[in-house]
Amino acid sequence: LCEGDSVKRVVLAGVVFRATLLFALPTLSDDLYRYVWDGRVQGAGINPFLHAPISEALAHLRDVAIYPHVNHPEVPTIYPPLAQAFFRLCFFLHPSIWMVKGLLVCVDLLTAWFLLGLIRVFDLNTGRILVYLWNPLLLVEVAGHGHVDILGVFFLIAALLYLHLGGIGRAFFTLALSFLAKFFALCLVPVFWRWTCVKGRGESSLGRILSMLHPGRAWPVLIFPVIVLIGYVPFLEAGGQLFGGLQTYAEHWVFNAPVYDGLFMVLGDGEMVRVVIGVLFGAAVLASALSWMPPMQVTFYLIGIFLLLTPTLHPWYLIWMVPFLVFYRSPAWMGFTGLVVLSYVVLIRYAAEGVWEEAGWVRGVEFGGFVLIWLVSYIQKRRKERLDLILLR
Repeated sequence: LCEGDSVKRVVLAGVVFRATLLFALPTLSDDLYRYVWDGRVQGAGINPFLHAPISEALAHLRDVAIYPHVNHPEVPTIYPPLAQAFFRLCFFLHPSIWMVKGLLVCVDLLTAWFLLGLIRVFDLNTGRILVYLWNPLLLVEVAGHGHVDILGVFFLIAALLYLHLGGIGRAFFTLALSFLAKFFALCLVPVFWRWTCVKGRGESSLGRILSMLHPGRAWPVLIFPVIVLIGYVPFLEAGGQLFGGLQTYAEHWVFNAPVYDGLFMVLGDGEMVRVVIGVLFGAAVLASALSWMPPMQVTFYLIGIFLLLTPTLHPWYLIWMVPFLVFYRSPAWMGFTGLVVLSYVVLIRYAAEGVWEEAGWVRGVEFGGFVLIWLVSYIQKRRKERLDLILLR
């Protein structure tokens, strides 16, 4: 690993890599156009949660550059308030996909800065930042395709940094901002709550629960719902439509999800499968919240569990995993950030024939490769442990 001037060269190279993709058209995802559209709707003084793009109420906002590329125009926006504020800012500065990409790359590099802070907190080699800055998937999905997930990732990393520095209030504040950018951070509230009240292995599970309920220790948790409520206040006029797009996504979207498909073959009911997946993930969150593990490790595990269980797994969802590979250099997850791009194969037939149909071999290579890499790395680790034990004797 590198240090000093070498780290500066790693950072400079990371900036150059991003610059090469910054002005490329997003060819594998059209989410950017939805971001610009949502910003335009807000710029016209309209609540983006009220109407789907196809609605006649928004007909006067349609153009030939953005609107034809907006995905799922029959579905209202699913992006939460902070993401919407970001879209509006981009539209105010310049209503184009280039402005969105440019600002998201700035957020991406700011994430790397906060990661360096975490690396120093754990007294690790700063050269580890290469794992983040040079990750090909991250480069393509942020600088190339401009996915807003990086905004949620940034605030999550900031929250973890503040938490480990003892800034509990700032930790819950930034965790709430992560939720308001992309919803995943909600599952980490009980983890942060537990760490705020009790650290390490010093108490039993019951003791941890009692500590978490102590008002003198638990009050910072209230910052999270307060900030979330403040974030949603400007959009409350949407009423029941506020989560309409998100509900459609949660109930109907399925993509690149072998766990979902396997359970569906057994249960034959998509709604029941989603309930089972929700229960499994909820159990993982509860177990993690009551465990002795530190928040960084818990977050790494929960992101991994979510990615394996979610009924919809687009390549850019792996953005959430990349920062944690700086600390937990898992060969399996590192390999998966490369293998997951195979799911874009579905676009070939879709572009030619308008048919969205996944190929079974793609998931076999993706997830089979993930399992294979994990098994090989596990066997190698066990062999090394046995060898070390022999040498110690």
